[in-house]
Amino acid sequence: MLREINEKVKFTNVKGKEYLIQDKFGISLGRIYIVELNEENKYCLLRIRFYKNSDEYKLELKSSLDAIIKSLILNKRLHKLNIIVDEDVLSSPFIEMGFALEGVLWDSCIHNNTLKNEFIFGIDSDKLNQANNINILRLTGKNLDLKVLTPEDAVSLLDYYNRNKKYLEPYEPSRNKDFYTLEIQTKGLEESYKQYLNGSSANFGIYKDKALIGKIQLSNIVRGVFKNAFVGYSIDEKEQNKGYMKEALDLVLDYAFNDLELHRIEATTLVDNEKSQNVLLGCGFREIGISKEYLFINNKWRDHKIFYRLNQ
Repeated sequence: MLREINEKVKFTNVKGKEYLIQDKFGISLGRIYIVELNEENKYCLLRIRFYKNSDEYKLELKSSLDAIIKSLILNKRLHKLNIIVDEDVLSSPFIEMGFALEGVLWDSCIHNNTLKNEFIFGIDSDKLNQANNINILRLTGKNLDLKVLTPEDAVSLLDYYNRNKKYLEPYEPSRNKDFYTLEIQTKGLEESYKQYLNGSSANFGIYKDKALIGKIQLSNIVRGVFKNAFVGYSIDEKEQNKGYMKEALDLVLDYAFNDLELHRIEATTLVDNEKSQNVLLGCGFREIGISKEYLFINNKWRDHKIFYRLNQ
């Protein structure tokens, strides 16, 4: 049923509804399991175990998805395809091929004696080549646009950190030289996007006229009876004192309270960072107090002021 439609990968039926994924040299890359194939409803559900989970094999995974789409949607004329994958799989190939995240299976598999989640990605024939199918959250304000960062934003994020290195140094955790490389930024964005898909964070880039001028992140998102998250942010040195950080924070708060239905957002600043404190106060935060030696900043444990805002 599955056929290799490109030169990068090939599928071999090993038994029943199980297929082996191999590269052009015959090296095993993973396996495909047909969970459901309903030709009457033009629907198929697959589970993919991809053994090679590094950026080096991103092209092979993308080629596998391309071949699967061509075999099932284009050749067999199915309408809808869902694929279940481990939470550790590279997500960017799915994004680039037009898949959207449609669900999370919590604690659905065990790996190395640890419960892991699985993601359900989906695509259909109507949306196959539509760019707007990409599962990337965007928030729009009066002067700014916010977009969840993906690995494809690594170059612009690296440029942001490089040009603001000295400016941000007194306010952010100490970083080694590897941080200022494209490889590390790509891996970091891969991980943060998985956390976004998993519902535990949302890492936004702040854009002015399509240029990245800052970032703001909701992290440690907790549901249940807590409904809490932390927010952190930074902005380009040249874009200070223009009201952009307050606008970005207001957008994220609206998303957190109205879309995520969180109850409480917390934030921290260095004791002497009055600009950041003014942003928080201007967005309705209240100060709780001081947490001693809260974070290791600029090679020293630093005290921080703690702020909060409630959804009311």
